[in-house]
Amino acid sequence: MVRARVLSALAGIPLVALVVWVGGLPFTLAVLALALLGLWELMRAMRRMGKEVAKEVAIAGVIAVVLSAHQWHDQPLTLMGAWAFLWWATVLGSMGAFVFRSARAPATLPLGDRLFGVAATVFCIGYLSLFAFLVLLRHFFVSVTDRLYPVGRDLVFLVLASVWMTDSVAFFFGQKFGKRPLAPQVSPGKTLEGSLAGMLAGFVTAWLFAWLLVSLGKSENVRQVWLSLARPVPFALLALALGTVGQLGDLGKSVLKRDLGIKDFGALVPGHGGVLDRFDSLLATAPLAFLYARWVLG
Repeated sequence: MVRARVLSALAGIPLVALVVWVGGLPFTLAVLALALLGLWELMRAMRRMGKEVAKEVAIAGVIAVVLSAHQWHDQPLTLMGAWAFLWWATVLGSMGAFVFRSARAPATLPLGDRLFGVAATVFCIGYLSLFAFLVLLRHFFVSVTDRLYPVGRDLVFLVLASVWMTDSVAFFFGQKFGKRPLAPQVSPGKTLEGSLAGMLAGFVTAWLFAWLLVSLGKSENVRQVWLSLARPVPFALLALALGTVGQLGDLGKSVLKRDLGIKDFGALVPGHGGVLDRFDSLLATAPLAFLYARWVLG
């Protein structure tokens, strides 16, 4: 398993880095593909439990949220209006889908089955739509003299580096030195020692990344942007949050797997599992990084 994890990382990291660096529509489409694959994994797991999701509503909802983030990333009020409409359409569409399914369903359908289907559809859309924050973050630019600096690109790299370092150190340190279970009912393999080591590794990685851009940025203006981003107290809170909230996202996914009776959501990434197994921490942390950038840089 460890060998497969390492080989997958060696193969996948250059590809991810290339897509992030290119940005634009290719990045959005790659994120959308991940979101739809994750949605398929989650719906498949629920279907194996005998629970149905209104898949047409879920697929349309995730596509609409991610693409609207691409289309109106620089128009926050328009985007907020679009997302408000999509939230309304998601809730009503989910209920409407089961209205028509009820007409075709057996009269002896278990009590609460339709309610579960509506709630599960709304949850699937809400959870997988968190991928949209990666699109918003990558499309975040600031004006530097007469040019736009894609600070969002570097912030995506920061989040990836911090989250993946947290995951890797927590896994390997926990295997070697872990003694006290962190959440045995949810994820028996995770330890308190591994979690704390991962949190520290993510914290240090975030600071090291910021220090490199402040010290080695290609222009004085870029360095000034990162000096603003890396103000000691706010950035320390962000760095700590990346290592902490990312692990909470991982544990939250483990709750879903435990309840669905599965070990992994898929096998897309050898040694890691499916999309939701690999990108769970990223879904939890990308919104934090985007909101932090908006707060600090406007």
